[in-house]
Amino acid sequence: MLRLGHDLDHRLIPPMRWVMTPRRLRRIRDLPGPSLIRPLKVAAPWAAPSAGPLPELATVPGIRRDDDAEKKAFAERPLHDWFRTHPEAVRWMAPHYWRSFLPVSRRLLRARRATHHTQRHNPPPASQPAGADPAQLTRRLKEESRRLGISAVGVAPYDPRFTFAEYAGRNAGDRMIVCVLEQPWAATQELPSAGTERAALRTYAALLERMVQLASWLQAQGFQARAEDYEGESIYIHYGVQAGLGQLGLNGQLLTPQAGSRCRLAGITTDAPLVFDSPKDYGIEGICDRCQVCVRRCPVGAIPAVRREHRGVTKAKLNTKRCFPIVTQVAGCAICMKVCPVQKFGLDAVLTEYQASGQILGKDTDGLEGYDWPVDGKHYPPGRRPRIAETLIAPPELMFDPTRLEPPPEPPRQAIRDNLLTGGTELHG
Repeated sequence: MLRLGHDLDHRLIPPMRWVMTPRRLRRIRDLPGPSLIRPLKVAAPWAAPSAGPLPELATVPGIRRDDDAEKKAFAERPLHDWFRTHPEAVRWMAPHYWRSFLPVSRRLLRARRATHHTQRHNPPPASQPAGADPAQLTRRLKEESRRLGISAVGVAPYDPRFTFAEYAGRNAGDRMIVCVLEQPWAATQELPSAGTERAALRTYAALLERMVQLASWLQAQGFQARAEDYEGESIYIHYGVQAGLGQLGLNGQLLTPQAGSRCRLAGITTDAPLVFDSPKDYGIEGICDRCQVCVRRCPVGAIPAVRREHRGVTKAKLNTKRCFPIVTQVAGCAICMKVCPVQKFGLDAVLTEYQASGQILGKDTDGLEGYDWPVDGKHYPPGRRPRIAETLIAPPELMFDPTRLEPPPEPPRQAIRDNLLTGGTELHG
């Protein structure tokens, strides 16, 4: 059934190229009536992890970074929005997600539109209250976030080096509030599947809705606030690390102690005088170095086992050229999320097992490492990986240059006009 579903998805991609365009998706968003998607059942706001890192697992708070190298990299080559840099890849990618995206599209697109409008409700700068107590305001903000059902929030200094060049200067202040919402546990264990992708998008929609309410709360206190889109105007993983919400895993994702990377992130910039949180060492880097299950289980070997410095940050840099085509064509893939023991069991349980036995909880067991591969419908236990056809890694219709660092030049206005008049689709995305 898994394989038949995968085959059906791909057979319907040609007609979905007509549906999955911005103009038609906006029409779906604006249809009258309530959303037919059931509200997401969100876990209770997170409690702080109870266990600290063992001495042999300790590394550094947050992540190893070189501030001078980061400044130099930013000066030489600012970051650009991936969706702007690779428009041809986005046009190819969009119809592949029809089964996961269309059922949640109305709610998600409405939530995105609401985030884009948050700054319209900002109070005049002169109305900012004088003498606000930062510690009390921060405590009240976090209490409000818990009331709204956000799993966790953290406050980090806003850093223009980690905002994409296309959105520079849009921040509402010098602070970034990182908002995290946990993704349903059971659906995530079914990766890779369209159902899990739907759960992820529903989580994003629920997070954006809550963020809009949190931004409104800040505005009611007299402060500027601007919610950002989940697609990312900034690199939220950086802010999550800086705010002490987790550490960077070998899989390139923010691993939170409570749920690993089984969560969704977005941010709110504000001028409210909130107290900054700080990076923490939870022992996650030490666990990753001893685990490396995601490195071994990645179907295309896109995750390196060794961290190296990139733009001043020491991390395992993923091979996007191998990862992106698989993620697009195989229901979002995300096997690196599924097989992470911190995601499945939580960091406390992993640390407890390591202290008792010196072993990583679940490693080398089918319960953690096994997965079903939609392309052939087979189950792959530890020690076995699917054979990947070259057409999956390098689809002939995908024109994708992962080395491109800046958006391509905008086409001339006349070319756009001619394309629209002749009914062409080259620029439809």
